[in-house]
Amino acid sequence: MSGAPGSPLVVAEGVVKRFGTETVLDQVGLSVDAGQVLVVIGPSGSGKSTLLRCIARLEEIQRGRILIGGVLASKGTEDPGQGPDRASLRALRDDVGMVFQSFNLFPHLTVLENVTLAPRRVRGTPPAEAQAQAIELLRRVGLEDKRDSHPARLSGGQQQRAAIARALAMKPRVMLFDEVTSALDPELVGEVLKVMRELAEQGMTMLVVTHEMGFARDVADHVVFMDKGLVVERSPPDVIFREPREARTRAFLERLLEREGGTRRAR
Repeated sequence: MSGAPGSPLVVAEGVVKRFGTETVLDQVGLSVDAGQVLVVIGPSGSGKSTLLRCIARLEEIQRGRILIGGVLASKGTEDPGQGPDRASLRALRDDVGMVFQSFNLFPHLTVLENVTLAPRRVRGTPPAEAQAQAIELLRRVGLEDKRDSHPARLSGGQQQRAAIARALAMKPRVMLFDEVTSALDPELVGEVLKVMRELAEQGMTMLVVTHEMGFARDVADHVVFMDKGLVVERSPPDVIFREPREARTRAFLERLLEREGGTRRAR
């Protein structure tokens, strides 16, 4: 179940996240409709990855709340009132798939075993059904012929595509991508972005932290610019890249485009 198109699937309201005395998310609010692709950009240390980790409940928040499909997924530990119950948490945890910069595949398992493990252990999917679903997912990401290979035998791009298939195997309602191409050699980036583009075309709700501006321009429904733990600006890609409203957004994009131009000249 992915939610009705056009209705909010992920909502963050007034989210505050601190590590010690450092505030890394400061009253962050955003929403993502079912079927939308939201791309989050910004300088290093702006809170982008932390926001995804909070949505995935890998980090607790101190203030505010996060809802998935209208159900409370996380509540500030410093706020009054009850947080989500355990049954809701178990269900919601399966609703959010996350793919990280590092592949995190189990090295002793084959690609097929990596993809079938969670459905069998967590969802109780029968082995034959889990295997059939995994083979279809590997076909979708172009890795059906690598099903019996171990991760060490794959390129970085192939490992990242296997990680995407593994996340999809849990049939999440929303997918979170955290700089999934930043550790890849440039020639491997395109094959991972191709899979992500296809997921977007198929209607998957996605939150994507990336520095791949071409992907953001072509695929995003909206782009959020974050800086120093704040959501500075949110606009459709044609607006934010052509006429950003905020000076901080403009300065970041100018620096990024200048750096990209220098990299192309160096090549």
